[in-house]
Amino acid sequence: MPPSDSKPHQERLFYKVLYTARSFAFFDWLYHLLGRRIFNTVAEWTGWAYAWTQPGVRRIVGDNLQLLTGQPATRQMAAEVFRNFGLTISDYLVTGNLPPEEAMRWTEPDVDTIESAYREGRGVILATGHFGFFEFGANMLGQRKLPVSVLTLSEPTRALTEWRANFRARWGAKTIEVGREAFASLEIVHALNAGEICALLVDRPFAPNQAIPVDLPGGQILFSTAAALLARLADCPIVPVTITRLAGGKYRMTAKPPIRVDAHVPRNIALETATRALAESLFAEIQKAPTQWYQFISVRHSS
Repeated sequence: MPPSDSKPHQERLFYKVLYTARSFAFFDWLYHLLGRRIFNTVAEWTGWAYAWTQPGVRRIVGDNLQLLTGQPATRQMAAEVFRNFGLTISDYLVTGNLPPEEAMRWTEPDVDTIESAYREGRGVILATGHFGFFEFGANMLGQRKLPVSVLTLSEPTRALTEWRANFRARWGAKTIEVGREAFASLEIVHALNAGEICALLVDRPFAPNQAIPVDLPGGQILFSTAAALLARLADCPIVPVTITRLAGGKYRMTAKPPIRVDAHVPRNIALETATRALAESLFAEIQKAPTQWYQFISVRHSS
């Protein structure tokens, strides 16, 4: 048997205990008991505890940080990723319980680009990464009465998939569950053709045949082509979006200029060109706050 230090992130007891519907429901209750400030502190220290008791995962996080920066990451820097993730999960639960107007005061929204793309009437793909408070965008758009769906893989259990879908519904956001081999499903394209906004994560592909390698300062990662494929099928724009945590606990939303997939060139060239443009746009923001990039499994690509 391999040593416990080499276990994948998803097989560790810490993960298995915390990443369940029962745990999310418990922490949802705990927030109501403690309030945001104390609840954030609990989440922050839970993140620190995970970092310092799971050195194998911490080393993987450090290697992923080196991809972003091109420089070796210190143990402290790697541990900061866990701390930030704890705070993000905390605020994820908190914002789902706040009145809409209060939740919106946490943000510096940047929705003009998204709303402009939405008014074209062809649907919009919001593409982001495992970075910052990536779920908060659905909250902001839902409060503005824009039709938004979050595209997601199934969670480890059906109970957790349903819990998170119901939680997003508090924000006015739908959930579309997709399979690894059926990302460009008819349901997603139908939603886009109906003029809806669909949000997805693109910095970790669901399958190797739905990705291309892209360069970062410290190496390569595989980057999903799903957004470009959907945009080509639905003839709609892709808007790169990041939501970064700021000092003091607020968040800044950054929506970059839309990326369009050229329908007049061969499919593989169009998808690769759009995907590389998307990766460049997103990583320009992610590299400004590398310890908010939440990759707990190795994303380094070896050709």
